[in-house]
Amino acid sequence: MARSLNWMLTSLLIIPVAAQAQVTPGQWQTTVKVTKMDMPGAPPQMAEMMKRSMAGGAHTVSSCVTPEQAAQGPREMVKQNKSCKFTKFSMSGGKFSTEMTCVQNGEAMTVRSAGNYGPTSYSATSTMTMTGRMKMTSTSQVAGRRLGPCTGK
Repeated sequence: MARSLNWMLTSLLIIPVAAQAQVTPGQWQTTVKVTKMDMPGAPPQMAEMMKRSMAGGAHTVSSCVTPEQAAQGPREMVKQNKSCKFTKFSMSGGKFSTEMTCVQNGEAMTVRSAGNYGPTSYSATSTMTMTGRMKMTSTSQVAGRRLGPCTGK
């Protein structure tokens, strides 16, 4: 279950970052807040544990985007996870809409995101649907911003 949770969070963080057409290199901070979660058929204690661990708070990560990574463009940045493929990728006029499907360890996940982007910030609403052993649907608010030069951590 922990592996599925990490896989899901990583995918939710990657898609909006990848949606930026002109990423400015530097230190980026991304925050994901799960606003809704549904786990049909899950044992009550598992569903409650997932809801407590995710729905109650925001998860924030910081990462360095190098000039080389930024130059690759948004689609190439996502190819770090070979199990994921875009089925929709639309960007224009500061707005984006994406759909990405990932398959890993017999579980399939589709993440749809839509929002706004610029060279130093983005915001989105993402909906994740997971099938396989653990069925789950969640909706998240995602926001990211460039903090400045990479800190070297």
